Amino acid sequence: MQCYCGSKQTFSQCCQPFIKHVKPVENCEQLMRSRYSAYCLKDAAYIYATNHPSMQADNSLQQITDFANTSHFINLQVFCSKQDNTVGSVQFMVSYLQGNVLVTFTETSRFVFEQNWLYTAGQLIEQPTVKIGRNDLCPCGSKKKFKQCLFHLLSGSLN
Repeated sequence: MQCYCGSKQTFSQCCQPFIKHVKPVENCEQLMRSRYSAYCLKDAAYIYATNHPSMQADNSLQQITDFANTSHFINLQVFCSKQDNTVGSVQFMVSYLQGNVLVTFTETSRFVFEQNWLYTAGQLIEQPTVKIGRNDLCPCGSKKKFKQCLFHLLSGSLN
């Protein structure tokens, strides 16, 4: 199975070793991609653990769980990443479904290395949301009508 993050690698060779804590993340782009894959898997514990402690009070495990359980992530596009030994940033675009609403945003995430790479903050630019009709093509790329697509139904009801 290809990795959720869109790297064209298999999940077992890409993000899974990071999420399962088999391998340490080597750079901020790997962390961002593995966090995206964790959202796809609804692995709130990994997302919470990779937040910098200064972020954890405002982003509780329960809040992350609630968001992940109501969202179905369908696309990640990485534009650029840069880092030195202690700080880094990644600019990317994400699309996800919440029920029958497509949400897309661009973010520049910031990371810090403190024994491990951690997410510290992000500058978010949201695009207008799009309500998907039952007979519209599903934005996941399956080429099926939204009402017939099973990919998104795992994470939310069809409204």
